[in-house]
Amino acid sequence: MDILFTVLSILLIIDAVLLIVIVLMQKTKGAEIGAIFGSGAAAAVLGAGASNILTKITYWLGGIFLFLVFALSFIHHKSVKSSSVISDIPETQQTEKK
Repeated sequence: MDILFTVLSILLIIDAVLLIVIVLMQKTKGAEIGAIFGSGAAAAVLGAGASNILTKITYWLGGIFLFLVFALSFIHHKSVKSSSVISDIPETQQTEKK
């Protein structure tokens, strides 16, 4: 389970970085600050429908991100032993003072 958790964590980090880059590449409504981060280059390379492609990629990356988060949460929940905070406290021996 540890190897699976590590692999999914790495995939989550890669997905998060890709999601950030794709969101920054998209054109904004109103201000054209998206051109600073390469929105113009994406439109030149991908054509006139670049915003539609970037939107679809964003949806897919967001869905993958949510799936990975839920999968990691499920794996972590299954791997953690069912214990309470009180059971983790070491027992001390009580000595009676006379």
